Amino acid sequence: MKDEKTVIDFKKAKDDRGINDLERTIDKLRNNLRDLINMNDQYKKLLADQADKIIKLEKENKDLKEERSDYYGAS
Repeated sequence: MKDEKTVIDFKKAKDDRGINDLERTIDKLRNNLRDLINMNDQYKKLLADQADKIIKLEKENKDLKEERSDYYGAS
């Protein structure tokens, strides 16, 4: 019979806590939260830009209606 020895890499064992590693889970959640906050900021900017475009188009539409009304009213 052979003597079998189990070799344990303590550095790796200390660093590898498996799926229940709360520090890694917290870091992953923080990174996800940071990414979501960045996405939210981008969407807010996009929404603000779209709102500005809508306001400009509504004003242009109103001006064109007035111009048309003045044109047909003057005839």
